[in-house]
Formats: sequence, C-alpha cells, structure tokens
Amino acid sequence: MKVAYLGPIGSYSYEAAKRFIKDENIDLLPCDTIDDVFEVVDEDEKTYGVVPVENSIEGSVSTTLDNLLRADVYIIREIVLKVEHYLCSRENTKKIRSIASHPQAFSQCHDYLRQNYKGAELIQVNSTSYAARMCAEGKVDAAICSLFAAKQNNLQIIDGPINHDNNFTRFFVLNKIPNFERGEKNKTSIIFSTYDKPGSLYKILAIFNLYDLNLTKIESRPAKTSLGEYVFFVDIDGFIDEEDVSDALKVVQRKSAFYKLLGSYSVITEVN
Repeated sequence: MKVAYLGPIGSYSYEAAKRFIKDENIDLLPCDTIDDVFEVVDEDEKTYGVVPVENSIEGSVSTTLDNLLRADVYIIREIVLKVEHYLCSRENTKKIRSIASHPQAFSQCHDYLRQNYKGAELIQVNSTSYAARMCAEGKVDAAICSLFAAKQNNLQIIDGPINHDNNFTRFFVLNKIPNFERGEKNKTSIIFSTYDKPGSLYKILAIFNLYDLNLTKIESRPAKTSLGEYVFFVDIDGFIDEEDVSDALKVVQRKSAFYKLLGSYSVITEVN
C-alpha cells in the first residue's frame, strides 16, 4: 500500500497523509502536482491519495474539483487541519527581496505580506515544502511554509504564524475502490448537472429540503463541455446507508442530467 500526496516532505498534504496512516511501514509517495496524485490513484487500486480541496480563507481548490469530475476515484476520508504559515529563511534577517510559496499560502498571508514585504518578489511554486527547499538551496531569500518544512530544511523562523486567524484546510483521501467507512461525523459528496429547463436547479435542491438533509456545501464549476454549462458539487451531512440520504440521492439521480457519487466518508478534524 502507498499513499500519494502533494509533496515534497513537509507540505500540509504530507501532514494530512501522516494523520491518515497509522502504519509506519506504509510508503509515502510525494507528487509534484495535484493532477499527478489523481493519476497515481487512478492507475493503482492499492494506492491512496491525499489532496487539498478547500481552505476556510481562500475557498475551494479548483484543480481538485475538476479532477474529481473526470477521474475514476472515490473520496473515502476527510481530514481537516489547522494551517499555520511561517516566514522562514536561511538567516534571521529582514533583508528579504524574494519569497517563495504556494499561491494559496500567499493569499492566506496577503495582509501580512502587504504590510511588511510589499516590494518583495513573490514566487509561486507547487507546494510550501518545495518553497522551503528552494530557500534552503539559496534560490530565494525566504519561504512561507510550515514549522515542519522549516525544520526539515534547516531554516530559521523569521515570523509567524503570519496567516489569517481560523485558517483551516480540508483534505480528501482518495482511492480507486469505494471503501466507504462510517465514523462519528460523516459526509456524502456528489456531482450533478441539471437539464436546461427553468427551475431545474431549484427542483433538485428542493429534494434535499424534502428529506430534511443539511447541505454543508454547494458549488458550481464549468462542465468543460460548452460555454454556460455547469456541474454542481454538493456535500451532505450524513452517511450513504442512512435511509433519508439514500432515498434522496436516488431521486436526485433520476432528476439529473448527469450524476456522480464522489464518496461517503468520515471526517477527522485535527487542531494543531
């Protein structure tokens, strides 16, 4: 068994992956991009994947949503991590002209950077841990990353946490096989599209109301078929084997132009 994640070691996806696995003998497989994680999982049913899907400050990760639409994989777990970003460098100095990090990290630290490093060059990379490696190699003056990534790369902490308060990120654990397991807190996720008729979306949403189901999220994304066509991602409180959830989804499937069950899974919240 392997667990692929958006790497390298020290990324927040790595931290989420470590919380998912309990066996130290399981191989962790770092990937350069979210697309790579999905490809690895799609090709091997014995490989799991961990990808970010939503941040409390910046919203959804569109690359993850788009892959969920097209890839033949399932969500089997959700892990919620409190994210704290630190400004790190090889030397404890304020003379910082270039800073590397992931685009989401830059957004989450926007106010701090504007106030303290308005003139610095912001270099976007695929992960915060890769930014830490770049800093360690002298390619940039500083990096925004986790404490773990800073330690892994022998960087000094200049300041932090520097992000907005209440900064949490949701991660999905993926697998080729729908190994759905119930936990203390559960969600079920689907994608659907409506027919091109007046009131179609309202009628489907009314089904969830009829069965008294709580929608924790609904988001539209382009269907990537033609201009003006969209699919809708929906997260529902509850597990797939609960009668109301099961019955409601059967009706939604019949009323939808397109329908895909993404997964039914337990939610683990880790507050560092």
